[in-house]
Amino acid sequence: MNSAGNLIETLLKRLQLIVGRCVISASRYKDGELLADIELVAGEKRRAVEFLQQFGFSSRPKGDVEGIALFIGGSRDNGVVVATRGECPDLKEGEVRVHSPFGSSITLKEDGSILSVPASGKKFIVASDLLVRGKMLGTGDVVAGVNEAGEEVVETGGVSLKTHMHPTAVIGPASMPTPVAGG
Repeated sequence: MNSAGNLIETLLKRLQLIVGRCVISASRYKDGELLADIELVAGEKRRAVEFLQQFGFSSRPKGDVEGIALFIGGSRDNGVVVATRGECPDLKEGEVRVHSPFGSSITLKEDGSILSVPASGKKFIVASDLLVRGKMLGTGDVVAGVNEAGEEVVETGGVSLKTHMHPTAVIGPASMPTPVAGG
């Protein structure tokens, strides 16, 4: 083959090395950078390949996740796995986070719970047994609420904690609350 033919053949081989399907076998953070161990279709393995993510979305893949690997200039030593950019080093494998540059985020946690953190930093965790439809229903401590008129309402189980009285209770250290039917 002549030199022009050799050059074309070399270029074609390099082009074939630029993009490849891969399977991510593991992921980890090192110095704030998300890295992936990958296996390419032909069984070729690469460790610590940079994992790029779309800005504002972060995920940390678990093993056996398919991806696309790009190799800059066709060099298998200079690769990146393409996904979404915006690393969150505190994510556990399999967790997913949507976040803004202003500090707000929503995380789908490993245990099935949802963690919402507004920019103010006050966390809201939905673990289970929480239903919100205008009014909030739930189990646990009730702190306070505000009705449509702007009045403070504190109640649990339909019983007001502000105005509820026990007419037969004895006042003093030995008093025992007497339940009142219907609040």
